[in-house]
Amino acid sequence: MLFNSFPFLFFFLPLALFLTYWAGSRPTPTLAKATLATLSLAFYAWWRPVYLWLLLFSIAFNYLVGERIQRAVSNEQKRAVRLWLVFGLLVDIGMLGYFKYANFLVDNVDALTGANWTLNRIVLPLAISFYTFQKIAYLVDSARGEARRMTFLDFTLFASFFPQLIAGPIVHYKEVVPQLQGPLFGKLIWRNILIGLTIMAIGLFKKTVIADTVSGYSDSLYLAADRHGSMDFTAGWLAAILYTFQVYFDFSGYSDMAIGLARMFGVKLPLNFHSPLRAANIADYWRRWHMTLQRMIYAYVFQPLSLSLIRSTWRLGFTGWGAFAVSVGLPTFLTFVIVGVWHGAGWTFVAFGTMHAIYVSLFEIWRERRTKLQRRLRKLGKKLSEPGVGRRGAALALTLVAILLANVMFRARTIDAAVAVWAGMAGLNGGFDDLSSVGWDVGVTVLICAAIVAFFPNTQQIMSRFDPAFNWKQWRDVAPPLISFQWRPNTVGLIAAGVVLFFGVMFIQRGQAIFLYFNF
Repeated sequence: MLFNSFPFLFFFLPLALFLTYWAGSRPTPTLAKATLATLSLAFYAWWRPVYLWLLLFSIAFNYLVGERIQRAVSNEQKRAVRLWLVFGLLVDIGMLGYFKYANFLVDNVDALTGANWTLNRIVLPLAISFYTFQKIAYLVDSARGEARRMTFLDFTLFASFFPQLIAGPIVHYKEVVPQLQGPLFGKLIWRNILIGLTIMAIGLFKKTVIADTVSGYSDSLYLAADRHGSMDFTAGWLAAILYTFQVYFDFSGYSDMAIGLARMFGVKLPLNFHSPLRAANIADYWRRWHMTLQRMIYAYVFQPLSLSLIRSTWRLGFTGWGAFAVSVGLPTFLTFVIVGVWHGAGWTFVAFGTMHAIYVSLFEIWRERRTKLQRRLRKLGKKLSEPGVGRRGAALALTLVAILLANVMFRARTIDAAVAVWAGMAGLNGGFDDLSSVGWDVGVTVLICAAIVAFFPNTQQIMSRFDPAFNWKQWRDVAPPLISFQWRPNTVGLIAAGVVLFFGVMFIQRGQAIFLYFNF
């Protein structure tokens, strides 16, 4: 069931709100949790009921393993903690690997060796990447003593809560479970309904009015790249820019809807998207794009790998750039390759991850050189000058171009198609001039999207008066907009929210386009 669909907006969501808050008004304290957990499982089963068993298995398995880990932690049985954690991670990663990567691996083995292995096409279960990563985070948090034992009902609701189940954010125990166990859960607070509905309306507008409009232009260009294998300069740059705006507003819209829907049930989710295209460097871009995935990969992949390699450099006596390459460069590179592969089983995703691995590695080298220069100047009693407007603008432009180039690979069906778009962007051929679907409206769309991204506040900044996200205080001063305004629940504000919601709903009639991150 899609958030941007009539059945969800006019049947499931009102029913879920009514039943949850009705159950919350009953004397049985767990009835609201049981109701919302059941509805969340039904929400998931709507897509393909046959895969509900997989989600239920993941919930039951990780609950049991998490309990074992927590019990071993409380008894200070370090060996048992490691054994149960490794067992849980192997099962979770194995399950994800089979459903997401088995066909890709078999196809490539066949191509390389001619083994002619056969494996029936495996349908990727909806949201398996997201709910598996959430369970992995729970097991690791349990091993670190950061997750406490809870009832199976609480864990089921935590693991299946429908606003964040399909495409994130990937939440931790400490962010959501205390709210589900709090005295206000299940109690109707109209302020939460109003704030959540407004945030959801903005997200729906981004998806149906902006992202789906841009996708019509973007899809035609990438289809042409597949068919013709070449593009002219204008088409190449339009393909890169339009798809970047499409995925930007699509994922931003979904993230807003997830936060808004959760707030309607009295739960604050963490931020997952915070104006990443305003970032002046590629590392900052990734801190603000798919924020919960990035922090998980950093905490559970980069940091352990980096710490292990730092110890290795000490033992081997590496110093200077050699030590930096092993302890920082290598884990950075591997981390972003993993990020790329996480998004999908295909060589385009491998290439996408590798490109960002190179970007971030080069940035880390530049930052290390700058740090060393600052130290030398400080010893001489001097100070490195702060970059001016021109240098900051050049850094932003370089970052944006790097993102555009990588997004071409992310969107293209094949590496050849991506190369065709890049060749057009470089002006290497002019053989493709079939731009019948591109006119003045495309230019206007690009300008509007660019203005929104560059100058206007994002949804959380618009709603900042109401503490819109779990970790909003950490991010409220990051990427301030040039044009600033905040929503207020007065007559003008309510009318504006109503208009945004109206257009968001009306544009669904063009067709219910799936959120791009549902594919991952």
